[in-house]
Amino acid sequence: MSDAPPDPAAPARGRGTRARGTAFVRAGRRYVVLHPVSSAFVVVVLSAAALTGTLWGQDASIWGAGPLGTFAVGRWWTVLTALVIPDSPVDAVVSVVLALTALAYAERLIGSRRTAVLLGVLGVGGLLTGIGFHAAAWTVTDLRPVVAAEVPVLDPTTPIVGVVMAASAFAPTLWRRRLRLVGFATLALFALYAGDADSWYRVTAAVIGLGVGAMLARGRERRAWHRSSTRETRTLLALLVAVVGSGPLVALVSGGGRGPLSLVVDAYTQYDDELLARCGRVSSAVCDEQLALLMTRGLGPALLAVTPLVLMLVAAWGLRLGRRAALVLAVLALTASAVIPVVSLVDGRLRIDPWVDGSGGEYVLWALATVAIPLTLVVVLLVSRARFPVRATRRAARTVAGVIGIAFLACATAFFIIESLGRRSFDRDPSIPDLVLLTLRRFLPPAYTNPAGSGTFPHHGPALFAYQWVGVLFWAIAIGAILWLYRRVQRPDPGDTIRYRELLRRGSDTLGFLGTWSGNRHWYSEDRECAVAYRLVGDVALAVADPVAPAVRRPEVLRTFSDFCVEHGWIPAFYSVHAETAADLEGLGWRRVPVGVETVMDLPGLTFAGKAWQKVRQPLTRAEREGYTAVWTRWHELTVSQASQIIAIDEEWVADRALPEMGFTLGSLDELRDRDVRLLLAVGPDGRIEAVTSWMPSWTDGAVTGWTLDFMRRRTDGPNGMMEFLIAKAALQLQEEGAAVLSLSGAPLAEAPDAPMDGDPAPLRPLLRWLAEVLEPAYGFASLFRFKGKFRPRYRELTLAYRDPLHLPAIGAAVGRAYLPDASRREIVALARTAWGGRR
Repeated sequence: MSDAPPDPAAPARGRGTRARGTAFVRAGRRYVVLHPVSSAFVVVVLSAAALTGTLWGQDASIWGAGPLGTFAVGRWWTVLTALVIPDSPVDAVVSVVLALTALAYAERLIGSRRTAVLLGVLGVGGLLTGIGFHAAAWTVTDLRPVVAAEVPVLDPTTPIVGVVMAASAFAPTLWRRRLRLVGFATLALFALYAGDADSWYRVTAAVIGLGVGAMLARGRERRAWHRSSTRETRTLLALLVAVVGSGPLVALVSGGGRGPLSLVVDAYTQYDDELLARCGRVSSAVCDEQLALLMTRGLGPALLAVTPLVLMLVAAWGLRLGRRAALVLAVLALTASAVIPVVSLVDGRLRIDPWVDGSGGEYVLWALATVAIPLTLVVVLLVSRARFPVRATRRAARTVAGVIGIAFLACATAFFIIESLGRRSFDRDPSIPDLVLLTLRRFLPPAYTNPAGSGTFPHHGPALFAYQWVGVLFWAIAIGAILWLYRRVQRPDPGDTIRYRELLRRGSDTLGFLGTWSGNRHWYSEDRECAVAYRLVGDVALAVADPVAPAVRRPEVLRTFSDFCVEHGWIPAFYSVHAETAADLEGLGWRRVPVGVETVMDLPGLTFAGKAWQKVRQPLTRAEREGYTAVWTRWHELTVSQASQIIAIDEEWVADRALPEMGFTLGSLDELRDRDVRLLLAVGPDGRIEAVTSWMPSWTDGAVTGWTLDFMRRRTDGPNGMMEFLIAKAALQLQEEGAAVLSLSGAPLAEAPDAPMDGDPAPLRPLLRWLAEVLEPAYGFASLFRFKGKFRPRYRELTLAYRDPLHLPAIGAAVGRAYLPDASRREIVALARTAWGGRR
């Protein structure tokens, strides 16, 4: 048996593994150096959890803080141990994650020294203040039922939230709002619904931290409150709806909740307890009936019980997008969540246990949580309805209404028939009215529809299965239809393309003609003297090239167009804009990242003489010597044979790559058909077309002063140098016609030769460089860029401008979909294989 030859790839794999390990270690060291306090806090928390056993689930309440443990018993050290010892493995994980993320961000904002000091000061201050309020509230008899009992608190997240809120004063405006809005909404959610002492202590630490941060940042933060934009208002209202919807779930998860608003959860949890209580007071027959009801409490009714909460979360998602359908859904869901419990309380289906003191405070808090808060939010939504102008198309609205109506009729009819046929599964023979009422009740949460008298329910078989699941099926269909409706919105008027062309003729840059392409929409200023061409991809509005506007009005146009996008629930982005537009956007607070380079030839005085032009002059001279001619024409002037040849050249080019053809800013055959576009063909002595290029015009004061190269195709079996021949002939001919600029268009993902390789502040620059390398085998962007360099062009950087870094994933996905809108799964796989093969 012969020995197998050694695997030459094994050492390489070993080196790769070691390299990744070394890189990981370096990243870890760099993180620790940048965030020493956060890293040390993680070590302290894990060490304390291990030493006290809470990391393994052991009880360490002796180290916890509280009114009795800290003050009455005199364990003063608990105000320190409670801040570093988690009370469970889950608490340990949450504390570590928050320390490595939120606390680390705060440390970057305020520095390590301040972070260390504030961890102690705000942790102890928040804990002592919370304990003080806790003890004071417990002395008030009427508040005892909703005040957390004496359970020692162990919670390292308390100092973390205090420091984060203090550091928020030093964050940029956008992140300051987000930290405070999301932070306090989450803290309030747990405090008002879960109501445990931990939640309230965190709130006090956060409030104190907010005040400390304001004092530390005095003079830095100009004003505490800022006028909210449309997008921020939508986010706030969506968050409020989500909190109202999620509150009962938080109370459920926390064991029923002790917060002042946790009484709303009675509608989801008291059902079984009430039935069992009845069984102890009534006859055996009624008890059997109620026990039969308990048999119907499976997964289906449990899902039906949380349907109102799911509907509000779905509504919150749509509100964030500015959907009018979500506004209607939120109003209906909130109104129903307020009205149905009241009706159930009045007719006895819902019961609230009174407190022992007889104060009636439980009814006040129940009404506040169940009725007042939802109805107040309904009023706020109706007042703010102008913020949600994005309507669904009438056809889509009718379709959804039909689907929901048909689903209801079908489910109700099927349930009625199944229950009628399965009468033997009931403990008594139900009448027709009983079955009708039972059918209607199956579409509402079970806690609100429990009959206060005698009722009839199935015990087994298909009748029981239908009883458990018919309501869930209907609401699943309804929610799916609503989510589909969110995507079917009325698009604004795509604009008058003729007017856009008129504005282009007054004055346009080299890439302005891209805005005339199919798939683009047009926004106009109120006086219709300025325009922006954009492409709507999902919820992202990609403005194509620079706006068509005088330089003095460009900032105004950029700001107004951005507001227009936000009003419609879109994310605005400007793609392939030049330095002047990018500078104006930066003045408005936007950011930018390079996405390509435009190569421009200045035609006045251009000659191809000298050694520097040898790589262009040789193909030009050779092609002319061999009888090739450059023919100017337009698509509508082509003969049938010429058009057929161009189509064949294009199909050959696409088939040769077996990859999806890109669009968006890269033209195809469709763009050649525009009457303003000129074609330049390389025609051989035999009349065969060997190559084709297309040229888009740009104007100054109504006169064509420039042309931009777009479409480039040549026969794979044709002679070399045809593209150099056509571009050189175009430059010479257009120079004679009086054109001043010839643009060779933009090269995606390319970088100018003088672009800095290191020290670039743009976070996406390394990613774009890597992406350019990956896509090079598939599309040859870098090769095309080097080819254009033969013509000694002037380089103009093209950038992507965006307002919010969190929008980058959505913008990146939109750009990808814009370039490859029709790519099949097989083509994407082929692209990935080609790119991967090229990387190897």
